[in-house]
Amino acid sequence: MRKITSFPIISVLLCGFTYLALNSCKEPAKLPPSASTGSEDVKIFSSYKGWPFGKQAYKHTKAIVDLGPRPIESEAHKQTQDYISSKLAKYGWTVKKQVFQANTPYGKRNFTNIIARKKVGSDEHSASNSPEILLAAHYESKMMDGFVGADDAASCVGALLEIAEFLPKVDATTAARVELVFFDGEEALKRDIVPNKDGLYGSLYYSSYLNKDVTSTNSNYSKRPKFGILLDMIGHRNLSVKIPGDSPYGLMKSYFKIVEEHRLDDQFGVAGGSIIDDHLFVNEIAKVPMIDIIGDFASPSNRWWHTNGDNFSNISQKSLTTSIQLAVELMRDYDAK
Repeated sequence: MRKITSFPIISVLLCGFTYLALNSCKEPAKLPPSASTGSEDVKIFSSYKGWPFGKQAYKHTKAIVDLGPRPIESEAHKQTQDYISSKLAKYGWTVKKQVFQANTPYGKRNFTNIIARKKVGSDEHSASNSPEILLAAHYESKMMDGFVGADDAASCVGALLEIAEFLPKVDATTAARVELVFFDGEEALKRDIVPNKDGLYGSLYYSSYLNKDVTSTNSNYSKRPKFGILLDMIGHRNLSVKIPGDSPYGLMKSYFKIVEEHRLDDQFGVAGGSIIDDHLFVNEIAKVPMIDIIGDFASPSNRWWHTNGDNFSNISQKSLTTSIQLAVELMRDYDAK
């Protein structure tokens, strides 16, 4: 891990936590109190004006959770795809579905990544070629009885849909350079994610396609995007986020800058090691530096992770407001370099 010494507000843990270690935890889930509403005091620190941060993301999260558990190939999974696609189209984005099959522990299964770019001008089919910024999240829920994955990761889908609605209104130039990616199949079908064996299906396919396209046909990517930001578990109450300790240096530096400038170190920190998530293949295969803004699933207060405690009562509009602003400001800071 690269040790960052120029940002003393972050205390780097001595050792990182992995999905394997956490999944072996036997402690029962601690259910949070009722879902928070917009009555909370929120901190607005983004320089973007006219953006009601967190409000739409909160509504989208509830709408997705209300569909029920959405493991791959389920009816709710298909309904979630339709919900995402319809909202993106409403906000003026061109939507493409990346449909593929992958080998899983349960044989070949079907997956669908949803990719969106902002329309250019009045042509409803046109969109910018070769985006420079990737904003991503996964949308399916883990294959567990009754598991709706409110924070993991309906909240992140809600956040991306809010960005899809408001970024073009406040910064059309940047929006035209963005590709929104909703990954399918991030969750392992069995217990733990094992790269190239179980889990991360959508990001593996997407990253492989991007790398092949940019080095051959250039039909969808004439060059590699400059960078990416992945959101995962960013809407829970008592917000606690830890980026991987091996995050790309430049993105990590921008992250620390935003955290320090806006005094967010009580909520945003860094893990002591790597984290297995969709950013892994984007970094390694697509060769696009991507940072993972991910909830601290190792925290004792987050024992709802991968339990039925991750329901809508787990979601806070205040947390969504903070996380979306952090992501947007990080995007702006790194993009300016």
